[in-house]
Amino acid sequence: MIIDCMMNLPLLYWASKELDDPRFYKIAVSHAKTAQRYIVRPDGSCNHIAAFDPDTGEYRNSPGGQGYKQGSSWSRGQSWAVYGFALSYRHTGDAAFLDTAKQCAHYCIANMAVCDWLPLVDYRQPAQPVKYDSTAAVITACGLLEIASHVEENEARFYTEAAYRILRACEAKFANWEPERDSILTGGTYFYHDPDGTNTELPIIYADYFLTEAVLRLKGMDLFEW
Repeated sequence: MIIDCMMNLPLLYWASKELDDPRFYKIAVSHAKTAQRYIVRPDGSCNHIAAFDPDTGEYRNSPGGQGYKQGSSWSRGQSWAVYGFALSYRHTGDAAFLDTAKQCAHYCIANMAVCDWLPLVDYRQPAQPVKYDSTAAVITACGLLEIASHVEENEARFYTEAAYRILRACEAKFANWEPERDSILTGGTYFYHDPDGTNTELPIIYADYFLTEAVLRLKGMDLFEW
Protein backbone atom coordinates (compact mmCIF):
# COMPACT_ATOMS: atom_id res chain seq x y z
CA MET A 1 0.00 0.00 0.00
CA ILE A 2 1.11 3.57 -0.60
CA ILE A 3 0.15 6.69 1.35
CA ASP A 4 -1.17 8.23 -1.89
CA CYS A 5 -4.18 5.91 -1.71
CA MET A 6 -5.61 7.87 1.22
CA MET A 7 -6.84 10.32 -1.42
CA ASN A 8 -8.69 7.53 -3.27
CA LEU A 9 -10.82 6.50 -0.31
CA PRO A 10 -13.52 9.18 -0.80
CA LEU A 11 -14.54 7.31 -3.95
CA LEU A 12 -15.27 4.24 -1.81
CA TYR A 13 -17.17 6.29 0.78
CA TRP A 14 -19.20 7.79 -2.06
CA ALA A 15 -19.86 4.40 -3.68
CA SER A 16 -21.06 2.94 -0.39
CA LYS A 17 -23.59 5.73 0.03
CA GLU A 18 -24.61 5.85 -3.63
CA LEU A 19 -25.19 2.09 -3.87
CA ASP A 20 -26.39 1.62 -0.30
CA ASP A 21 -23.68 -1.02 0.09
CA PRO A 22 -21.66 -0.95 3.34
CA ARG A 23 -18.84 -3.06 1.92
CA PHE A 24 -17.12 -0.12 0.23
CA TYR A 25 -17.26 1.97 3.40
CA LYS A 26 -15.80 -0.86 5.48
CA ILE A 27 -12.98 -1.40 2.98
CA ALA A 28 -12.12 2.31 3.06
CA VAL A 29 -12.10 2.43 6.87
CA SER A 30 -10.00 -0.72 7.06
CA HIS A 31 -7.48 0.74 4.62
CA ALA A 32 -7.26 4.02 6.54
CA LYS A 33 -6.71 2.21 9.84
CA THR A 34 -4.02 0.04 8.28
CA ALA A 35 -2.27 3.18 7.00
CA GLN A 36 -2.48 4.67 10.49
CA ARG A 37 -0.78 1.62 11.93
CA TYR A 38 1.90 0.89 9.34
CA ILE A 39 2.60 4.14 7.46
CA VAL A 40 2.28 6.99 9.99
CA ARG A 41 5.10 7.15 12.52
CA PRO A 42 4.77 8.44 16.11
CA ASP A 43 6.35 11.82 15.19
CA GLY A 44 3.83 12.43 12.40
CA SER A 45 6.21 11.55 9.58
CA CYS A 46 5.20 8.87 7.08
CA ASN A 47 6.57 6.01 5.12
CA HIS A 48 5.67 6.14 1.46
CA ILE A 49 5.11 2.39 1.12
CA ALA A 50 4.14 -0.47 3.39
CA ALA A 51 4.56 -3.98 1.96
CA PHE A 52 2.50 -6.95 3.15
CA ASP A 53 2.47 -10.67 2.48
CA PRO A 54 -0.25 -11.11 -0.18
CA ASP A 55 -1.37 -14.44 1.31
CA THR A 56 -1.34 -13.74 5.05
CA GLY A 57 -1.58 -9.94 5.18
CA GLU A 58 1.43 -9.86 7.51
CA TYR A 59 3.49 -6.67 7.43
CA ARG A 60 6.87 -7.11 5.72
CA ASN A 61 8.71 -3.79 5.39
CA SER A 62 8.58 -0.15 4.29
CA PRO A 63 10.64 0.58 1.16
CA GLY A 64 11.87 4.10 0.49
CA GLY A 65 9.64 4.79 -2.49
CA GLN A 66 9.85 8.26 -4.06
CA GLY A 67 11.64 9.83 -1.11
CA TYR A 68 15.33 10.06 -0.27
CA LYS A 69 15.67 6.63 1.31
CA GLN A 70 13.97 4.07 3.52
CA GLY A 71 12.89 5.74 6.75
CA SER A 72 12.95 9.24 5.30
CA SER A 73 9.99 11.57 4.80
CA TRP A 74 8.81 12.21 1.23
CA SER A 75 6.97 15.53 1.35
CA ARG A 76 4.24 14.75 -1.16
CA GLY A 77 3.50 11.57 0.76
CA GLN A 78 3.19 13.71 3.87
CA SER A 79 0.73 15.96 2.06
CA TRP A 80 -1.39 12.97 0.98
CA ALA A 81 -1.51 11.92 4.64
CA VAL A 82 -2.59 15.36 5.89
CA TYR A 83 -5.38 15.71 3.35
CA GLY A 84 -6.32 12.04 3.11
CA PHE A 85 -6.86 11.45 6.82
CA ALA A 86 -8.79 14.71 7.11
CA LEU A 87 -11.07 13.50 4.33
CA SER A 88 -11.58 10.15 6.03
CA TYR A 89 -12.65 12.06 9.11
CA ARG A 90 -15.13 14.05 7.00
CA HIS A 91 -16.69 10.86 5.66
CA THR A 92 -16.66 8.78 8.86
CA GLY A 93 -16.69 11.16 11.82
CA ASP A 94 -13.95 9.00 13.40
CA ALA A 95 -11.96 11.44 15.54
CA ALA A 96 -8.89 9.21 15.32
CA PHE A 97 -8.57 10.09 11.64
CA LEU A 98 -8.70 13.81 12.40
CA ASP A 99 -6.06 13.35 15.11
CA THR A 100 -3.80 11.58 12.61
CA ALA A 101 -4.33 14.35 10.06
CA LYS A 102 -3.33 16.91 12.69
CA GLN A 103 -0.29 14.87 13.71
CA CYS A 104 0.94 14.73 10.10
CA ALA A 105 0.05 18.40 9.60
CA HIS A 106 2.10 19.52 12.59
CA TYR A 107 5.09 17.60 11.24
CA CYS A 108 4.76 19.33 7.84
CA ILE A 109 4.27 22.78 9.37
CA ALA A 110 7.32 22.39 11.61
CA ASN A 111 9.50 21.41 8.66
CA MET A 112 8.26 24.10 6.29
CA ALA A 113 8.45 26.82 8.94
CA VAL A 114 12.25 26.46 9.01
CA CYS A 115 12.51 26.33 5.20
CA ASP A 116 10.78 29.59 4.19
CA TRP A 117 7.41 27.77 4.14
CA LEU A 118 8.47 25.64 1.18
CA PRO A 119 8.53 21.83 1.18
CA LEU A 120 11.70 20.02 0.31
CA VAL A 121 11.20 16.91 -1.79
CA ASP A 122 12.02 14.92 1.33
CA TYR A 123 11.98 16.48 4.78
CA ARG A 124 14.96 14.32 5.71
CA GLN A 125 17.01 14.84 2.56
CA PRO A 126 20.66 16.02 2.72
CA ALA A 127 21.30 19.75 3.01
CA GLN A 128 22.69 19.77 -0.52
CA PRO A 129 21.48 19.75 -3.19
CA VAL A 130 18.35 21.66 -2.22
CA LYS A 131 15.32 20.13 -3.95
CA TYR A 132 11.74 21.38 -3.67
CA ASP A 133 8.34 20.02 -4.65
CA SER A 134 5.60 22.59 -5.22
CA THR A 135 2.93 19.89 -5.39
CA ALA A 136 3.57 19.00 -1.74
CA ALA A 137 3.04 22.65 -0.82
CA VAL A 138 -0.37 23.11 -2.39
CA ILE A 139 -1.69 19.67 -1.40
CA THR A 140 -0.63 20.28 2.20
CA ALA A 141 -2.36 23.68 2.10
CA CYS A 142 -5.61 22.05 0.99
CA GLY A 143 -5.29 19.49 3.75
CA LEU A 144 -4.70 22.18 6.37
CA LEU A 145 -7.79 24.05 5.20
CA GLU A 146 -9.80 20.83 5.37
CA ILE A 147 -8.66 20.32 8.97
CA ALA A 148 -9.56 23.94 9.73
CA SER A 149 -13.11 23.28 8.57
CA HIS A 150 -13.56 20.64 11.28
CA VAL A 151 -12.20 22.41 14.36
CA GLU A 152 -13.23 25.37 16.49
CA GLU A 153 -12.44 28.89 15.32
CA ASN A 154 -9.47 29.51 17.60
CA GLU A 155 -7.80 26.29 16.49
CA ALA A 156 -8.80 26.77 12.86
CA ARG A 157 -6.77 29.99 12.67
CA PHE A 158 -3.56 28.03 13.22
CA TYR A 159 -4.17 25.77 10.22
CA THR A 160 -5.54 28.52 8.00
CA GLU A 161 -2.59 30.82 8.69
CA ALA A 162 -0.12 28.02 7.97
CA ALA A 163 -1.89 27.24 4.68
CA TYR A 164 -1.80 30.92 3.73
CA ARG A 165 1.93 31.19 4.42
CA ILE A 166 2.65 28.06 2.37
CA LEU A 167 0.62 29.34 -0.58
CA ARG A 168 2.26 32.77 -0.48
CA ALA A 169 5.74 31.22 -0.43
CA CYS A 170 4.88 28.78 -3.21
CA GLU A 171 3.41 31.54 -5.39
CA ALA A 172 6.45 33.75 -4.89
CA LYS A 173 8.95 31.06 -5.85
CA PHE A 174 7.15 28.87 -8.36
CA ALA A 175 4.19 30.67 -9.96
CA ASN A 176 4.23 32.20 -13.41
CA TRP A 177 1.28 34.21 -14.69
CA GLU A 178 2.29 34.51 -18.33
CA PRO A 179 -0.82 33.81 -20.47
CA GLU A 180 1.17 31.94 -23.12
CA ARG A 181 2.46 29.38 -20.60
CA ASP A 182 0.36 26.26 -20.04
CA SER A 183 1.07 25.83 -16.33
CA ILE A 184 0.84 28.15 -13.35
CA LEU A 185 3.20 26.37 -10.97
CA THR A 186 6.65 25.08 -11.77
CA GLY A 187 8.82 23.41 -9.14
CA GLY A 188 7.12 20.03 -9.09
CA THR A 189 9.34 17.00 -8.50
CA TYR A 190 8.16 13.44 -9.10
CA PHE A 191 10.76 11.68 -6.95
CA TYR A 192 13.97 12.51 -5.12
CA HIS A 193 16.47 10.40 -7.05
CA ASP A 194 16.53 11.75 -10.59
CA PRO A 195 19.92 11.16 -12.27
CA ASP A 196 19.12 12.92 -15.56
CA GLY A 197 17.09 15.79 -14.10
CA THR A 198 14.00 15.18 -16.22
CA ASN A 199 11.64 14.70 -13.26
CA THR A 200 12.82 17.53 -11.03
CA GLU A 201 11.26 20.98 -10.51
CA LEU A 202 8.90 21.05 -13.47
CA PRO A 203 5.20 21.78 -14.04
CA ILE A 204 2.89 19.01 -12.80
CA ILE A 205 -0.75 19.43 -13.71
CA TYR A 206 -2.24 18.52 -10.35
CA ALA A 207 -0.18 21.27 -8.71
CA ASP A 208 -2.36 23.75 -10.60
CA TYR A 209 -5.49 21.89 -9.51
CA PHE A 210 -4.64 21.94 -5.80
CA LEU A 211 -3.50 25.57 -6.01
CA THR A 212 -6.88 26.46 -7.48
CA GLU A 213 -8.73 24.43 -4.84
CA ALA A 214 -6.78 26.08 -2.02
CA VAL A 215 -7.45 29.59 -3.31
CA LEU A 216 -11.17 28.82 -3.70
CA ARG A 217 -11.25 27.49 -0.14
CA LEU A 218 -9.62 30.65 1.21
CA LYS A 219 -12.14 32.78 -0.66
CA GLY A 220 -15.07 30.74 0.64
CA MET A 221 -15.86 29.47 -2.86
CA ASP A 222 -15.26 25.76 -2.31
CA LEU A 223 -15.80 23.42 -5.21
CA PHE A 224 -15.63 20.26 -3.12
CA GLU A 225 -14.60 17.23 -5.17
CA TRP A 226 -13.81 14.76 -2.42
